[in-house]
Amino acid sequence: MQRRTFLEAAAATVAIGVAACMHPADALAGDVPLARAYRAPELAEIEKFFHTKASSLREFRGQVVALHFWTYSCSNCLANLPHYARWHHDFAAAGLVVLGVHTPEFSEEAKIENVAEQLQALKIEYPVAIDNQFATWKQWKNRYWPTVHLIDRRGDVRATWIGELNWKASRGEVTMRSRIEALLKEQRDS
Repeated sequence: MQRRTFLEAAAATVAIGVAACMHPADALAGDVPLARAYRAPELAEIEKFFHTKASSLREFRGQVVALHFWTYSCSNCLANLPHYARWHHDFAAAGLVVLGVHTPEFSEEAKIENVAEQLQALKIEYPVAIDNQFATWKQWKNRYWPTVHLIDRRGDVRATWIGELNWKASRGEVTMRSRIEALLKEQRDS
């Protein structure tokens, strides 16, 4: 309940333009307009990867990456998971990698076996990195669950959404899906 109240207030703030042109770490919630693209920070101190042999963002260069921070007992995060699953289903063949970064909020969420059970229960098929030390969270200057970043084929962050994608009819899924489609249409690096 506390998260939703905060996100509702934050979304209203964003709606009146207070958060324009901020770095994602300085934003409140919703669509975060970026003044310019910036190099995606690398993953740091990942304890385990599921559903991939990759161990860094560099290994996904040449593909578009939807990197999302989440934890399995966060209701706001769970509300976004079906959207990420659809992105994976709809765009993987076109060059999109959905990459979850599971960063625990509570101690039981840091247990690898609990995360593995939840990945199976939630039917998550795309790659997930375990960030139990918060090293990647800190590297990305993340502050909120959930947050999703879109990274282009060159490794630059081009879009960010903080909070539930469709909270209070915010149309975040439509916005981010459109941005994914645009990034996938951009030319591959030679």
